[in-house]
Order: sequence, then structure tokens, then C-alpha cells
Amino acid sequence: MSKNGGAANGKMTKKFPVFDCDAHINDPLKIWEYVEPKYKDLVQQSYWRNDKQAILNGKKKVIGGARYEFFPGFNPICISGPGMTKPIKRKLIFTPLSEEQKDYLEHQGAYDPHARIKDLDLMGIDAVMVIPTLLVGHYPFIENADGAYALARAYNNWADDFCSVNRERLHAAGWLPVQNAEYAVDELRRLAKMGVRVALVRPIDAQGNYPNKVYPSWGGINWDKVYRAFEETDTVVGMHTFPTTTGVASTDKPMFTPGELIDLTAHGQGMAQGINSQTLSFIYEATVWLAQVLLSGFLERYPKLKMSILESNSTWLPGILERLDRYFMLYASQRTFPVKRLPSEAFYEQMFISFESDETPMFRQWDKFENVAVWASDSYHHDGSDSWSAISEMNDVEVPEAVQAKMLGGNAYRMYRIEPKVFVHEQMPIERPGWFPKPAELDEFVRVQKDPKLAREYMAKMMAARAGH
Repeated sequence: MSKNGGAANGKMTKKFPVFDCDAHINDPLKIWEYVEPKYKDLVQQSYWRNDKQAILNGKKKVIGGARYEFFPGFNPICISGPGMTKPIKRKLIFTPLSEEQKDYLEHQGAYDPHARIKDLDLMGIDAVMVIPTLLVGHYPFIENADGAYALARAYNNWADDFCSVNRERLHAAGWLPVQNAEYAVDELRRLAKMGVRVALVRPIDAQGNYPNKVYPSWGGINWDKVYRAFEETDTVVGMHTFPTTTGVASTDKPMFTPGELIDLTAHGQGMAQGINSQTLSFIYEATVWLAQVLLSGFLERYPKLKMSILESNSTWLPGILERLDRYFMLYASQRTFPVKRLPSEAFYEQMFISFESDETPMFRQWDKFENVAVWASDSYHHDGSDSWSAISEMNDVEVPEAVQAKMLGGNAYRMYRIEPKVFVHEQMPIERPGWFPKPAELDEFVRVQKDPKLAREYMAKMMAARAGH
């Protein structure tokens, strides 16, 4: 078939380049080998990992991403490699796994660039923007600005070497020392000289401060010079959200993310099971930050700025923009700063948003996303997926091929100013070991999971089997 995604000898095919704008590594220990010797002691007291533990601020143990921290199951930070569908991962949650099987499920592309290239081929991805994982969650809580700066430089140097294996396909998102605006500007300019096209910022820091504070009278860190540097270097602002981790924050500090409310409410009401920060934290962080940016005229102040919302899905966007436009007009007399554009106009002119492969409601509204959506696999995290599943979902709701080409690659290449190139044209077979879930098993598993009674019985049986493994 000539149609994009059509089957050729049983394989899916594509004609356009796919850019994965939000995929991850599982912060390897090698990053800390890049810390400059004179700053080693300082970084050890800031955020340090070894093969036994991860320590924040020299005193608090945190999850660093090692497999033993997720016993007895697989490592969810390394699971979503080639062909790892959500039914497979759900099935494996209830499957007793040997260490050898866990080795197989821990995709080496999460920390090895050569393995990453092989995985890109199998996942139908032509180029990828590499982003850290638990560093995103822990780094904002580093108390020493100098230690944070030294670690940021170490990470960025490691990431540059990681991507040097194949610079056409591997690209690094820069990491900024947000604890100090001067340090952030210095590192941003250094990153630009290294050819980095996007630098990451979280929508709210560990002290409850939003990084759109650009006037001295507002208190906190003044980010004005940072955004001026983003404009000057033509670097994209990657606004990357992250689930709240109440165990990291101190109880005497202010709320550090809107998502924290979910955890506090769920635990307070005894409803923590299945109702944790990951359910809505990403979206809450993104929408609260976006409302402030678009209603305040922030983008009028930085008209050359390009920004992308990452890790937050996208289906919610049209409704939020409509609501912001309405209140923008309703409260026009109360605006402190002059704003010329509606929030939706400012968004569509200066911003992008990432989406994932299973956002079918968003695909049905493709006309609202055609020029601003950028695809994210979110691999190797437990909810990640490949480009073939995105193409299949888009075909099912008849998204035009030209629009698929924009949303799966064209918009990202344009945003990052990277020359598009196709490396993968068709889906490749993946050989599996004998113990791996078979199609018939998965069909039965999905059928059982749809029936609450059967699902409870199945869960009890599998949990008993795991306990006796």
C-alpha cells in the first residue's frame, strides 16, 4: 500500500522523518564521572549517585533509577523499548521475573548510545531529543547553587559525548542551573556554542517559585536575563513537567507543584491507591504555568522566544485556550501590562506542545494541532511507545498523511532548526525469547482486565504466584 503506515509484506511503512522530542535516558552513573575534580566534594553534598544509593543535599536518600529500587518487578524507567506495548507491560507487572528476564526488559538504550541507535531503528524513530529522568525531579531541590552549577555542566558534557556517536540522530536537551540566574545564562550560552537547540526548565521550582518571574518587585530569582539569553541564542525553552515527590520536599517549605495537592488529598482521604501525583501532576503543572504566561503578556515581553510544553500530553489544550481567551477579554480592565494578542494567538505563534501515541481525542482535533504538535515517545518510561503505534492510531481516525508528517516530525525539525532526514522506512521484526507474552496470552489478558470480577481474581492469582517465586 502507498498510504503512510500501510502494510508492505506485513510491515508498517512510513515516508517522512519522525522526530522524538521527549525521550529519556536513565541517568547513568557515568554522568558523575564528568564532574570536574575541584567540584567533586561540592557535588557530593548536592546530588550524588553511586551503585548503592542516590543522596540529595548530602543527607536525604532518594530514588536514583537503579533496578533494585523497583524490586520485585522490572525497572519502569527502562521498560518501554521496541515493541513494548501497554498490554505487554501490564501483563509483565503480574508476571514473576527472573534476573535474566529483568536484564532482557532493561533496555540498554536508556544509557548506551549504540544500543539507542538500534532501538530507534526498531521504533521507527529517525532522530531523538534526549532528556534525563530522575535528575528532573531531584535537581530543583539542590540547595547549593554552586553544586547545582557544577552538576549541570557535568550532565551537559556527558550528554554531548553521548550524542557524539551519531549527531544526525541523537540530540541533547540542555540542563540549566536554575538556582542562580547568572549561572543559568552562562550555561545557556555555553550550550548554544555546543550546538544544543533546547534547554529544559520545570514550570515551578522547589521553593514554590514560577520561572516566569521577570520583574524584580516580584521577589525570588529574576528570570528576565535568562529569557533574554534564550532569545539571543535562539534556543527553545523546553518546559518539562515532572510528578510531585512529597518525600523529597521538606514539610516547612511551600507547595512546590500544583500536583502536590493530588498526593495530599489522596493520602489524606485514604485513597492513595492508584490516585497519585502522576495522574494529573504533569497537566496541573503545565496548565497553571501556561495560564500565567498567556494571561500576563509574558510572550509580548519576549516576542522572539520559542517554547515547548513537554511531558504533559496535549488533549487538554483546546479547552484551556478557549477558557483563557474568554477570561482575557472578561478581565481586560484589570490587566497591569499591555497585551496585544489573545492567549490562543500568542500560543499558536510562539509555542509548541508534545503529544504521545495514544492521544486519540487529540488526533480527532488535528486541525487545532497541525502546526504546533510535536511527538514524544516518552521511552523508556513505562507509558512510552513507538512511532508505529502513533501512525496506526492516526490512521484509524483518518488524520491526513501530510498532517501526520508535520506532527510526527516536521514541526519538531522546524522548531529545533534541524535538517530532516529519513533513516527508517519500514517496521522491523523483533525476536522474542520463549517466556515473553504471546499474542494469544495478551488477548486473553486484555479480555480479563475488562471484567472487574475476573480482573480481581487474576490479580490475586498472579500476586500469589509472584510472592512464591
